[in-house]
Amino acid sequence: MNLLIKNAKIVSNGLLEKDIKDIYIEDSIIKKIDKNINIENVEIIDAKNNYVLPGFIDIGCKIFENGYESKDNIIRISQAGAKGGYTTITTSSSAKPIVDNKTVVEYIHSKCKNETNINLYPIGNMTKGGEGKEISEIGEMILTGVVAISDGDNPIEDTNLLRDIFLYSRMFDITVMTTLIEPKLSKNGTVNYGCMATKLGLVGIPREAEEIETSKNIILAKYTGAKVHISYVTTKGAVELIRQAKKEGVSITCSTAPHYFTLTDRELDNYNTFVKVMPPLREEQDIQAIKEGLKDGTIDIIASGHSPSLYEKKVTEFERAEFGISSLDVAFNIANTKLLKESDFSIEDITILMSKNPANVLGLKNKGEIKEGYDADIIIVDKEKEKIIKSCEFLSRAKYSPYENMKVFGEVITTIVGGNVLYSIN
Repeated sequence: MNLLIKNAKIVSNGLLEKDIKDIYIEDSIIKKIDKNINIENVEIIDAKNNYVLPGFIDIGCKIFENGYESKDNIIRISQAGAKGGYTTITTSSSAKPIVDNKTVVEYIHSKCKNETNINLYPIGNMTKGGEGKEISEIGEMILTGVVAISDGDNPIEDTNLLRDIFLYSRMFDITVMTTLIEPKLSKNGTVNYGCMATKLGLVGIPREAEEIETSKNIILAKYTGAKVHISYVTTKGAVELIRQAKKEGVSITCSTAPHYFTLTDRELDNYNTFVKVMPPLREEQDIQAIKEGLKDGTIDIIASGHSPSLYEKKVTEFERAEFGISSLDVAFNIANTKLLKESDFSIEDITILMSKNPANVLGLKNKGEIKEGYDADIIIVDKEKEKIIKSCEFLSRAKYSPYENMKVFGEVITTIVGGNVLYSIN
C-alpha cells in the first residue's frame, strides 16, 4: 500500500529535522522525504505537526504458543506492541517453544507470516533445550533467520561452554545475549538482597550476583572478540563495569527496562507481587546509575522487559506468584515521562535507545531510522499528551501494572509497519 504522511516533525538517528516534512511510502519502503509532497491516488495521514519516529524495536519479548493460555502469544504480543509503538519484536529464548533448531525457527516465521503484520524475529537458544549443557544447532538457526542467540533467563554455568559459544558466534558475526544472574548466589532468591528482603522475610539476590556475571561476560568478550549483549542491567556496579569495558574497546552492549530506572525494591512493601520481576528491582542509587548510563551511552537500549502472566498468576502468595511484568503497552509512556519530563533526556535520545541501537545490535538492516530507502516502520506520537495508565485497557493478556493510575505523558497515535497501519488511536 502506498501512503503519504503529511506535516511530520521527524526525529531519527538522534536528530530532529528543522522543517516540517512529508514522507511518501511506496511498496513498504520510504521512497521520499521532503516538504510539500503532492501525489495523487494515495492514502494520506496528517501527522498534524506531531513527532514522527522510527518504530520501536524490542529485544527479547516473552512469547508463548501452544497451551500457554496464561501468557501472551504472537497475536497478543503484536497487538500490544503496535499500541505501544513497537514495529519490530524479537522473541526471548526464555519463551516457549524453545528455539533450539531450525524447525522451530521455521515454525515461528510461518506463524508470524500467517497471523500478524508486525516484524517478529526469533532469538535462538545457545544450548539444546536451554539447559546449558550442549550447544544447539546455532549455524542452521542463523541461516534460517534468528537474529541473535541467548539462553534467556538461564545463565550458562559451564564457562568453557560459554567461551566456545562466544568463539562460535564470531563465525557468523551474530550477537550473543547473556543474562546477569549468577546461579549459586541467586539460588531461591525472589527480591533484591537488602532491607526490604529482611523486612519481608524473603530470600534476596545480592548485587554481586549480577556484577560477577557482568565481569565474566566482559572478560570472555574481550578475549574471544565476540559481540556480546548483556540483558537487563540493574545495578550501579554492573553499569560501572560496562562503562569501563567500553572505554577499553570491548565489543559489548547492554540494555535495561523502564521498571529498572523508575521503581525500587521499596515497591515490594506489603508483598506487592506486581513488582516481582527477574532480575529484581534494586535501590535508588541503582536507578540513578542506570539513568546516567542511558545518558552517556553506557547502556545502549531500553527494552520493554515484557514478561507477562495472567492477573490470577500474580495475585497470590508472594513466593507462589510468577515473575514478570506487563509493559509493552506502556514502556514508551513510562520512558517518556520519567526520562523526558523528569530528567534531562530528549525525544531524540528515545529514538536512539528504542529504535536505532536495537536495530544495530540485532543487525537489522534498513530499520531503526526514518530514511529514504529504509523500511516504512514508523510511529506518530504526541509526546505531550497526558493519560492515566489503566491496565484494563492493555491489549496484552496481562492486565495489571505497578503503574496503575499513574499520570504519564506521551501517546502513540499511529503505528505503521511496512507501510500498513497496524494501530491508530482514532
